[in-house]
Amino acid sequence: MWEDLREQFDKVNASRVYQLHKAISTITHGTDNVSVYFSKLNNLWDEFDSMVPPPCDCARSKNFIEFMQKQKVLQFLMGLNDNYEQARSQILMTSPTPSINKAYAMFV
Repeated sequence: MWEDLREQFDKVNASRVYQLHKAISTITHGTDNVSVYFSKLNNLWDEFDSMVPPPCDCARSKNFIEFMQKQKVLQFLMGLNDNYEQARSQILMTSPTPSINKAYAMFV
């Protein structure tokens, strides 16, 4: 019975995951201010993260989460307008890669 319930309710909506992934990969700063852009991107990440949880509570999962945090920083930086090139370069040269919140804080 538990297996039947898990199979019925533990499904990821592949269509929505695709839409979110596409929106995340194509969103840009555009004419919005940085705060609006970051907020839109953060909302997409939150929804994506809620639909695609990490595989387990293990070391592999922790590595996955760290990788995804770095991906968020890169995605945020890629979507910024070109007039933020200097700040973007400074963040990319930082080792270790700052958290997404620290990266965002450099622009507000």
